[in-house]
Amino acid sequence: MSDGAILVDGDGTVSLINPAARHLFKFFDSLKSGQFTLIEICRQHEVIDLWENCRSSGQQKSITIETPSDREYIQVIGTDLSRLLPGATLLLFQNLTTMRKLETVRRDFVSNVSHELRTPLASLKALTETLQSGALNDPPAAERFLSQMDEEIDNLTQMVQELLELSKIESGKVPLLKKTIVPIELVYPAIKRMELQAERAKIELINQCAEDLPLIEADPARMQQVLVNLLHNAIKFTPPNGQITVAAEEKEKYVIFSVKDTGVGIPEEDLDRIFERFYKADRARSSGGTGLGLSISRHLIEAHQGKIWVESVQGKGSTFFFSLPIKR
Repeated sequence: MSDGAILVDGDGTVSLINPAARHLFKFFDSLKSGQFTLIEICRQHEVIDLWENCRSSGQQKSITIETPSDREYIQVIGTDLSRLLPGATLLLFQNLTTMRKLETVRRDFVSNVSHELRTPLASLKALTETLQSGALNDPPAAERFLSQMDEEIDNLTQMVQELLELSKIESGKVPLLKKTIVPIELVYPAIKRMELQAERAKIELINQCAEDLPLIEADPARMQQVLVNLLHNAIKFTPPNGQITVAAEEKEKYVIFSVKDTGVGIPEEDLDRIFERFYKADRARSSGGTGLGLSISRHLIEAHQGKIWVESVQGKGSTFFFSLPIKR
């Protein structure tokens, strides 16, 4: 049984507690070793109030609480059992944390995809109206507006393509063409590809990947895709005269890759969600991008039995890490 259950007598003494409830409240004493009251076990005054209301009214009551230690959302349902067991009340504890998180992700998904669609569509609408209002008769202006329209269409196309790619990756329908490779062969092409963009942004791009690292087994194209995405983000959020350092090192059974920048950093409240699809920190709202790149990167790394994470201090920069297993 995944739900926690506690049976409480009329005087507040707990006569039965199942393993799920024990785990939830971290109570592992034997009820045979002494009498334990509800407040001693759950230490939540809201639960005590629910039990008292349920016992006095004889009606089923429910509340939602948040555990102080694990920050989990729990629905508590109290049912009076006096007709079967005089004075007894059954308390059920249902963990809603995952449902709450999924609901938050759903709301953010709708909000972000609406934002990403609204911006280019509004721009296309404005450009079309301008052309219809007479700009077509001005060839240089018409050419400029048509160029802007083409750019907005490209943005929409990119978002659709990345959504389809993410869907395929999540469903396991994207085959990985793995081969044995040294880490520098992943890092060097990605850096060369982004050198011109970094130069235009007046950012120094530094390669600190050693050439004698152990062999790994990876899909080169997919891993370079991850590195290019991380470098692109680093360039986007690093001011001129900043630095971006790409490194790789051996650690236990993995090679750890990192992309470190001296940019604006990421707010602490965004760190846990930065790899969710369409999730964007506020700093990214005014910039381009679909908000799918990091989610795609996470799934590609996990498909290689690796892990991706970020460390950041707002105003001081960010470092993105990912690990790939060493070939044995």
